[in-house]
Amino acid sequence: MQLQENTLTKIKRFEHLFQSGHKSVLIDITLNKLAEIELAELRKNLRELKLRISQFEKQYGMSSREFSERFDAGELGDTADFIEWFAYADMKAEVAGKINILSQKES
Repeated sequence: MQLQENTLTKIKRFEHLFQSGHKSVLIDITLNKLAEIELAELRKNLRELKLRISQFEKQYGMSSREFSERFDAGELGDTADFIEWFAYADMKAEVAGKINILSQKES
């Protein structure tokens, strides 16, 4: 938690600096590279999650959409596999959202 607070504080300082007219090619290059690295890591995580999810889909013969509907309706029970599948699907959505945020084009 402390690390995140320190990071956010630093980002806000840079934001204030740039809003006051500061320009820095070094910071621009660094931020672009940081975004590329983070995107690559997120995409790797997404591939791994999709692989795990597809293994469950094959094992249980249903799509994740069908699984989610049936799981939410209480039709499938709460076996360890189903809890894990549900968690992977949730993580996949979260990671995809982060990728979407970092992939947005600047206006």
